[in-house]
Amino acid sequence: MDHVELKEVSLPTGTPLLMANQTFPWNGDGYLAGEVLRLRDKHGLKFAIETGTCLGVTTSWLAEHFEEVSTCELHKPFLDLARAFLSDKPGSVKFRGGSSPGFIVDAIVWHGDGDKALLFLDAHGISGTGKEACPLLDELTAIAEAGVMPCVVIHDFAVPGTDFGFDKMPDGRPFNLELIQPYLDRIYGEGKWKSNYPTKVEGANRGWISIEAIL
Repeated sequence: MDHVELKEVSLPTGTPLLMANQTFPWNGDGYLAGEVLRLRDKHGLKFAIETGTCLGVTTSWLAEHFEEVSTCELHKPFLDLARAFLSDKPGSVKFRGGSSPGFIVDAIVWHGDGDKALLFLDAHGISGTGKEACPLLDELTAIAEAGVMPCVVIHDFAVPGTDFGFDKMPDGRPFNLELIQPYLDRIYGEGKWKSNYPTKVEGANRGWISIEAIL
């Protein structure tokens, strides 16, 4: 697995403690960062579209490594904190408050070529317990209806045979391949995509999955 050394950042004074490793991009997972760069370089990705801005730490990393970034956060206090953190950072970032499925459609239009985008889906609820409304399946539906085939990375995903952390839908279904496969078939076509799991994670020790079109 590719691995990237991640640098800790300083957040604005008064930023609340929301999660482990919140001062590191990708919650401290350099293996996830390495996978994102692998996808970027293999597929010639130019843009990153993020759902679940939270404090903007990963957003800032994306802005350093992609030509353009757009990000969406439903919880306004988090979006305000992210704007404050990113106000003096380099890179091109567009912000959107509100729900993520509609944002995805608009962001694809903004960037102009959805096939050259990385979609990082991390809008899973404020506490990450799976008890809140979860937009993941609606996000995948929005990608399918947009008629594009980006690379997709989903955070907090169940990785078979590991104890990596993962989230659940409000009805208790885990974030796993069985849950999302019908949506991936709509996006890419049956048999025309492949998924990748991590063999190692670090930092907050959360699982993830990446999906890419078969070239």
